[in-house]
Amino acid sequence: MSEQQVTLRPFEKEDIKELQRWTNDPVSIAMAGRIPKTLEQIEQEVEKKRRKGDFLMAIENKENRLIGWVFLRDIEPEHGRACIGILLAPEARGQGYGKPAMEQMIEWGFQQLRLNKIYLTTRGVNERAIALYKKIGFVVEGQLRKHAFINGEYFDTYMMGLLESEWRQRVSNEHRQ
Repeated sequence: MSEQQVTLRPFEKEDIKELQRWTNDPVSIAMAGRIPKTLEQIEQEVEKKRRKGDFLMAIENKENRLIGWVFLRDIEPEHGRACIGILLAPEARGQGYGKPAMEQMIEWGFQQLRLNKIYLTTRGVNERAIALYKKIGFVVEGQLRKHAFINGEYFDTYMMGLLESEWRQRVSNEHRQ
């Protein structure tokens, strides 16, 4: 799987219908352990994120097709931290779009927002995501045992973090190669 070229742009109101489709995809529901949501519920969630000051970006492929979104939420400038999240369209998963989208958002978080740490949580059942996050440089900082109930089973939730200093080290190592 080769890495794809992506562009991030502001997430617009017209993008919400696609977000609903991605959110209600059976794999998304299984990985996140949630229930299907109406368009109105998704619109309310996006509006709530905007009010809280979350940084929401749409992901487009090189054909300028909307294929996902990536966001920084719970931005706490006083502590220099934020939580990152990503959701790709079902047809875009496993195609090499997640890594460059996350890396662009991480760079913005560290460069523009002057964050010291970007963190995330993910379910143990989501092995593909965990592998991607580790490849980007995230480190498992904690494990909440049997923390999420998905399809009749309990799964661990992992807390993962990436420090700005670790990111800079990784970026400088890549440029040297």
